[in-house]
Amino acid sequence: MNPFQRYRLLGLLASLKLALVLLLSFGASIAVATFVEARHGTEAARALIYNARWFEILVGLLVLNLILNLIKRWPYRGHQIGFFMVHLAMIVILISAGITRFFGYEGLMHIREGQTTNVIQSSGDYLQLTVAGRTLSAPVRLWKPGANSLTRRLDFTDGSYRLRVRDYWPHYEERLVAGEGGVPAIRFATVGGQGMESHSLVLGESLWLGELRVQFAEGELPEALGGGRYGALMVHLEGQTHNLAVPAQPPAELDAEGYRFVITEFQPDFKVGTEPDLSQPMNNPMIRVSITGPDGRQGERILFAYHPDFSMSHGGREDPFAGLDMLYRYEHRLVFARLDDGLEARCTLPLQQMDMATAEVSREIPAGTSFQVAEMTLYRDPGGSFSLVLQEYLPSAVHSGVPSEDVHAPAAARVAVRSPGGAEAEAIVMQGQPGTEIALDGRTDTVALGPVQIPLPYSLKLADFELRTYPGSDNPASYESHVLLFDAARGIDGRPVRIYMNHPLTHRGFKHFQSSYDADRLGTILSVNYDPGKWPTYAGYVLITLGFILVLAKGLIWPRRRNAQGRRPE
Repeated sequence: MNPFQRYRLLGLLASLKLALVLLLSFGASIAVATFVEARHGTEAARALIYNARWFEILVGLLVLNLILNLIKRWPYRGHQIGFFMVHLAMIVILISAGITRFFGYEGLMHIREGQTTNVIQSSGDYLQLTVAGRTLSAPVRLWKPGANSLTRRLDFTDGSYRLRVRDYWPHYEERLVAGEGGVPAIRFATVGGQGMESHSLVLGESLWLGELRVQFAEGELPEALGGGRYGALMVHLEGQTHNLAVPAQPPAELDAEGYRFVITEFQPDFKVGTEPDLSQPMNNPMIRVSITGPDGRQGERILFAYHPDFSMSHGGREDPFAGLDMLYRYEHRLVFARLDDGLEARCTLPLQQMDMATAEVSREIPAGTSFQVAEMTLYRDPGGSFSLVLQEYLPSAVHSGVPSEDVHAPAAARVAVRSPGGAEAEAIVMQGQPGTEIALDGRTDTVALGPVQIPLPYSLKLADFELRTYPGSDNPASYESHVLLFDAARGIDGRPVRIYMNHPLTHRGFKHFQSSYDADRLGTILSVNYDPGKWPTYAGYVLITLGFILVLAKGLIWPRRRNAQGRRPE
């Protein structure tokens, strides 16, 4: 490029027309970013605009244009000083924003009472790769659900590794879906006070839903347990097991092998000195059993469903039937089993089958009766303890990652890693969780997604955390951290500092704000901010304020005289 061409290029960069175009582009970008943030969140606005390379180039061109315009109009007369200061302030503010953008950071510092730390956890996420014990990381901003193509490169001693995010889920869960080579499974939903909740079971598994145990049994349906809603007394005599359903209102009798058993009392939630109350939940079910032996001996036993190894004889007397094998079993079960063309089930509670479209009861199913299960049909306990809908029966199911409707579910990404030798591996990485192992070039490496630890040139020790509550409640009124500051390079050895609302600790350019605390009130969480562009920005604000004052007052400070023709001189 010859001198004339360079001169023309500088003239173009310093032109007011270009300044107008850049300013309009900058304003339009900010406006678009506002709408993007409102619709997709802050991370999307940062990824697409504020932290995008094109936006950095736009701001850089704007700063260059302002600098060249100032140089182009040099020297300035007295009445032009205000104009000069305003433009200089804009340059300083934009450069300060760049300093904060590239050199500032923020994070959280968690300290337990009596412990010392010198690290903070970054506020943003990083892709992290551990190879042969060495970990490198690169910042990422993930916001777009579904397919992605975000790529980062990490340079290790053996070459460059390429990490690519193929998919991203803001809320992720492992779900059973139909697939070859899997195992039989069922997916069902329960309806209760928390709304509809989804569950899944593979063959041989079971889970508890309150007081109901739901099981997907291998083989045929097991025989139904004797007993009703409140469980059963089980007596084992001479190789035989005899069942007696526990009634809501005793007595109930059982004669077996010459013995006579009478349930004389039932309490769903036993407490010493209280009367039976059937409205109570089954928190501590108890039955009192009167026993008469073949020889006329009599005795009494108190049995507890949740404590089968503990029983009491009436009044603390010696139990004449101490060797008698008796058990109070309370377990409501809903058991599913496979058929050739679907599923069958049996429940220890009576059920009502309801049509979901009309909400009408289409069938009454007695307790202990087997029935064929229909998908998308509601089965409920008339007592109101549960309602269940079979969503899907999967003869062959495999685990697969899918978006979750649970807003508390963690984020996750599918990350592909390529080694310098061309080997590739892929893994699902949970945000903020320990790394996931991958096999590359005959060794096991680890890939992770989440915050990283940032070391500080000093350390803090939490001496005490104080929480004050409003009188008569546990609602926090104020909380503060009493810390000790250690900085050997500055000759500080345990300086006491009190951090509380609007009174942060500032040291070496880092500001520590009281942010939160641990549930047991023995730990504090401090928000830490490092902003090297803060003071230049303040200087820019001062300059722009003085500049506008001078622009508005220039007619008073530098009055301009008229020439002989009545015109003001240029």
